[in-house]
This record gives sequence, C-alpha cells and structure tokens, in this order.
Amino acid sequence: MRELIAVTGVGAVCALGRGAAALERGLREGRRAIGPVTLFDTTAYRAHLAAEVAGLQDEAAPADRPGPAWTRPTRADRLGLWAAAEALAGAGLAQGERDGAGLAPSAERFALCFGGGNAGVDRAERYLAAMRGGGERAARLSWLEGLNASTTADAVAARHGLRGPRVTIMTACSSSANALSRGADLLRLGRADAVLAGGADALCALVYGGFNALRALDPAPCRPFDRRRAGLTLGEGAAFLVLEPLSRARARGAGVLALLLGAGNTMDAHHLTAPAPDGRGAARAIRAALADAARAVGEADAAALDTRVGYVNAHGTGTPHNDPAEAAALHAVFGARAAELPVSSSKSQLGHCLSAAGALEAAVTVLALGAGFLPATVGLEEADPACLLGHVRAPRAAQVDLALSCSFAFGGSNTALCFGRAAAFA
Repeated sequence: MRELIAVTGVGAVCALGRGAAALERGLREGRRAIGPVTLFDTTAYRAHLAAEVAGLQDEAAPADRPGPAWTRPTRADRLGLWAAAEALAGAGLAQGERDGAGLAPSAERFALCFGGGNAGVDRAERYLAAMRGGGERAARLSWLEGLNASTTADAVAARHGLRGPRVTIMTACSSSANALSRGADLLRLGRADAVLAGGADALCALVYGGFNALRALDPAPCRPFDRRRAGLTLGEGAAFLVLEPLSRARARGAGVLALLLGAGNTMDAHHLTAPAPDGRGAARAIRAALADAARAVGEADAAALDTRVGYVNAHGTGTPHNDPAEAAALHAVFGARAAELPVSSSKSQLGHCLSAAGALEAAVTVLALGAGFLPATVGLEEADPACLLGHVRAPRAAQVDLALSCSFAFGGSNTALCFGRAAAFA
C-alpha cells in the first residue's frame, strides 16, 4: 500500500457558471448550458450552438492579471486563472496562506500540470481580421502572445507564485486528464509536495469551423448515447484540482474532497479521429486505472475493485462512433454488470470543452463523490441498443465508493482516472 493522493481543492468555470458550487448546482438541476453561439459568426455552418461562458470580457480586470508581463490574458488564460484561484483558495493554499506556513508546500515544491489546446487562437483570429481590414498598423503583435498552449500555465504560475516542476500536455481531448495523471506521478515520485493540475480551453472560430467541416457537430444540443445522436456540442471552460499526499493534507488540517487512486493511459494507434470500434484501447486504460487504484489501497487483485465502481463519468461525446466504442470498452471491463452500471456524460450539459474536458469532468466526478449524487445525461431519450449501459437519465442521490472519469481523445489517446470517496478508503 502506498501513499494516497488527496484532492483538497477544486476550481471550475464553465457554461453552467463560475465556481465549483455553480457547477454542482447546475448538475443537480440537470440544467443544460447550451445556446446560440455569440462569439463569432456561424451562418455558413450546419450547427449554431455551443456552451459559452457568459460574462467573460476580453480585457482582464486587474484582479485577474497574472503579472506585469501579461497585460492582455487571452480568453483561455482568464478561464484558467479563475479556476486555479478557486482551487488554491479551496485547498487553503492561496499564496498569502502559504507564506510562512510550515506545513504548506514551498513555492519550489508546488508543481503545475496543465492540459492545453487552443490557447489564444481567438486572438490570432482577431489579428488576422485586423490585418485584412487595415494592414499591419491595424493589428497588434501583442495579440499573438498567447498562441503557445503553455501560456496559460505560465500565467497561472506567475499569478500564484508556483515555481516547482511545470508541464503542459497536449493530447487533444484527454490533455487535462493526462495533466492530472502526471501530477499524481510527480507526487508519488517525491518530486513535489503539492500539484495544481487541470486545463483550460476557449471557443474560437477556427476550431468550430473545423468540427463543422468534419460534420461532427449536432445542429441540436448533443445527445450522448441516444439512438438519434448526430454529433457533439462544443463548449469552453477550465478546471483545476489541488493534489497532495494524504498525510501532508491531514497534517495541515486540509479538507479531503476525494482521493485520486489511479490513472491509466493507452493509445489506440488506429485512426486520426475515430476510436477503435471495439473500444480495446479505452478498455485497457480503464483496467490500468483500476489496477493502479488497487495498488494504492493494497489490493493484490485489481478485480477486487471492479465491483466497487459505482459510477462512470463517460467521455460520451454524442458522435456516432465514439459512444458505442466506449460502451464496448465498459462491457469488456465490467462484463454483464456494465448494463446496470450508472453512467452519464457531462458533455450533455457542459458541451465538449476539448482540452479542458478531462479536468472539468474529473471535477464533476469529485463533486458527485463528495456530495453523494449522480449527474445525468441530459437529453437522453431513447438509448442506442449498441450503448447498453446503466444510463443516469435524471440526477439522483447515491453514495458510491469508486468512480471513473474517462477521456478518449482524437488519435486514440485514452485516459481513465479512478477516484475514491475519502471516507471509504482513508
């Protein structure tokens, strides 16, 4: 049995609202945050819906500025800054609280693992439009500062004085789930005393147009696992989790929201966008996460934990190929029990937040474990016979010991995270 990893802080911002409390409230209400796109013109596209974060202005307020070098944080930066600040404050590890606190991790031992994607592409679009309309003098080079996927991590580190190991991961829709997995590795290897791990992504015309060209967008709000599903709905947002060794968290009196017990990462090596139809890579990721969790709690047989999994937050994009492949993976792992295992897709409410999806859905899973409820797949009316699972069709109360959060990205980059209810294992 090895040191358990505690989740001591959660920060989130998405179309359901700003803050983990707003996210939980929206999940409990079964509310969809999907509406008409207002950020750019979608007239020429087959779909016109997205899950936008309301009230997010382009220019940052002084309190949201990471430092003097960041005069214009991008939309993705601002989302990340909001979520990171909430996670650190919730863990009692905001910079002012860390200073002079003997049990708090030092700045040099506080790691940051970030899942990035589109970054400041929306600013680059603005730059290009200005160039076309008025030439070089109409465009500002500063609008291109945020193009690197790592700039949000840089901004968060600067804002909160984090000077430990830092990594930005880009594996499409599993980016921030992989950031959480990497953060757990750093703690287990003793290379950090705490980790802020998560991701952020913002809507932009380029990516929306790309998914439209792939015919991957549903003109209606997405309907994961439904027989009539016709694609995904894009969203935006950010989420961060604070991870610490359980012993350190307890020593400083921190609240433990959940335990990150295991993670599994695999590759399909099958297709640029489509998953392996039999879900074999996803199934291996889930099995690896459960085996990792078994080692964490001292179980010699990983199968001993299978029956304790009481909820799966599915990747559940609503695309024709993804959902049955994911269902096949769950059946491969759980056998006949998969037909009754509670499963839901948060994308039905939040949209698909791309590189931020893994962290946001991990946050959903942690909130569900801690508060004792199961979120629903909103809009699921007639389940596809190829997706025979224990679909959660309406939010309901439930106390489970183990939950999985699954992220299966373009290119077949699969990540599964296994979270445990703190009271059940600590």
